[in-house]
Amino acid sequence: MAPFQCNHDGSCSSVMLCCTDTEMTLTRKDIDRIEVEGYSREDFLQRTEDGFCELRNVDGLCYFYDPSNQTCRIYETRPDGCRFYPIVYDMKKRKCVVDADCPSRSTISRDEIRKVCHKVRSLVETLVREARNGESPC
Repeated sequence: MAPFQCNHDGSCSSVMLCCTDTEMTLTRKDIDRIEVEGYSREDFLQRTEDGFCELRNVDGLCYFYDPSNQTCRIYETRPDGCRFYPIVYDMKKRKCVVDADCPSRSTISRDEIRKVCHKVRSLVETLVREARNGESPC
């Protein structure tokens, strides 16, 4: 389960902004978990110029976002980055921060950030290692 439960306080209006024009990067494990649900990586992935795999956007929304009922079709098996969002790792500062674009960012405590930062950092290290070593599944 996610370390942070979005309060959906209305800041995002009818569309969850984290699902709009997403640049969510996926690990091999994320992709394997999604494929078990019956989705084909050719449909939901795109390769970035720097060798990472990202979720594809369709009409400006994450491939898995269902605008008709405003839900994620793979919520239970969503990528780890989605599970931790809006807590992200700032590589320049070398620390976990809350994404400034999240309208609910003020609801996240420093304690919540501290509790998951080691997991977020590990996720970023995995993503970088997979891209650097040519292990990216795209």
